[in-house]
Amino acid sequence: MLSLIRYLIRRTVRYGLVLGLSLLSVVPALAQGAPVAELGADYSYVRANAPPDGCGCFSMHGANAWFAYNFTHSFGVVAEVSSQRASDIGGSGQDLTLTSYLFGPRYSWHKSGHFAPFAQVLLGGAHASGSFASDSSGFAGSSNAFAVIAGGGLDIGITRHFAVRALEADYYRTQFTNGLNDRQNNLRLSAGVIFRFGEK
Repeated sequence: MLSLIRYLIRRTVRYGLVLGLSLLSVVPALAQGAPVAELGADYSYVRANAPPDGCGCFSMHGANAWFAYNFTHSFGVVAEVSSQRASDIGGSGQDLTLTSYLFGPRYSWHKSGHFAPFAQVLLGGAHASGSFASDSSGFAGSSNAFAVIAGGGLDIGITRHFAVRALEADYYRTQFTNGLNDRQNNLRLSAGVIFRFGEK
């Protein structure tokens, strides 16, 4: 019985490797062109630096949803909505939800087969809510501020109409009033799935 199980495991691994290598040889042919439009959804992690004067860092988890339209093989524009949340920040019992609405250009390199690295700069606004947020008076509540994301990542085409975002890393700056420098320098990491439409 044990020898049969070993035999089945070896055969499964062998066939899995053959299938995987076969798919890798086919995928570049399926995903050579740049899509006309893309719709994506990502899990996102933000390492937030909200308090002024020192790190005071804490982690936030959430999601991004975005739509991109490509004018050329490499250049497009992106509209994104993103929201992350943290609870019991630093053991204080306070919570924070950070939602951003961003728009801007993206440059992608679609010439490397099914791998498409990209860089982007998105500008817009951010909204903070929860007991950790404060308005310009310093009282607990909600506030709005300018926000910018600058960074890039790597998309991997699986089929002509489906890809995965292996990693996106962004500098995420917000400018909420904090009584000192009115800016927060955050790091955002994302990964997710992409649906592609049309082809350039």
